[in-house]
Formats: sequence, C-alpha cells, structure tokens
Amino acid sequence: MGTLTIRNLNEETKQALRLRGAARGASMEEEARSILRAVVQSGISVEDLKKPAGEQSAWESLRGLRERHGTFDLDVPARTGVAGRRVAFEDS
Repeated sequence: MGTLTIRNLNEETKQALRLRGAARGASMEEEARSILRAVVQSGISVEDLKKPAGEQSAWESLRGLRERHGTFDLDVPARTGVAGRRVAFEDS
C-alpha cells in the first residue's frame, strides 16, 4: 500500500474529516480513504464537484445516476379491474 501526504489542508476540512470519521466510528485517515475511494470509483471529476447544483439539468442528473448505478425493471402487478371498497363520508 502507498502513503499519501496532504499538505496545506485547512483546519476546517481537517476537523470535518475528524467529525465524519468519528460519526462512523472510524479514524480521520480512514474517512479520508473512504471519501477518496468513493470519488475515484464513481468517476466524479473535480469539475463536477465545483459545479453549482442548479447548473445541471434534471436530465443530466438522472443520466449521471444511471451511468453510475445502472438501471433496473420494476415488477408491475397485473390489473384486476376491481377497485377497492370506497368509503363515503357524510357532510356534517
């Protein structure tokens, strides 16, 4: 395994890593490794991270989710043609 030294990390980021790790019962280093692993495996680019949320259309967001996670089919139950019993409320 390799070693990575990150210089000039501001205190706010370091503290946020420490808190995120503690919330999961992990060290700050393990939290940083988990974040790096997730970002690298997902294919997210630095440019994607810098984009304001409103800059991407809904279609682009959905397309990105499909590319990362794939698609699936839903089982739709057959229609019976019979509606459930309806309850009528009286006006009081």
